[in-house]
Amino acid sequence: MKKIIYPIIFLLYIVLALGYTPPTYTDIDSVLDTGYTAPSYGSIDLVLDTVAVDTCTCAGLNQNWEIDMSDYCNITINCNLGTGKLSFTGTGETRCNATIDTSDLGDPGATGVLFIQNNCLINID
Repeated sequence: MKKIIYPIIFLLYIVLALGYTPPTYTDIDSVLDTGYTAPSYGSIDLVLDTVAVDTCTCAGLNQNWEIDMSDYCNITINCNLGTGKLSFTGTGETRCNATIDTSDLGDPGATGVLFIQNNCLINID
């Protein structure tokens, strides 16, 4: 009986191992675009983690820029938000050492401090 079961188990293992297709670039794009759940095999899973957002970098022309005060940003590169709004969240501080053009400037709130340094100019249009 053992002589028959072991080869059957071995063949079953080979069929399962050969039948597994790992996720492709297309699958990964689908996960990013549509929430597709990639297949898993055993203890191997495709895990996508939350991408960290850099709140210290200018959002760009006509984009809203929300700075998280807990990031302790030191803004040193000029930023033109155009029609975008500059706002603040969190607890901490931000230092402005650049020119920022924005359509609206939010309040840092009671738990945030916005330091206007010597090289800082915030134009609100």
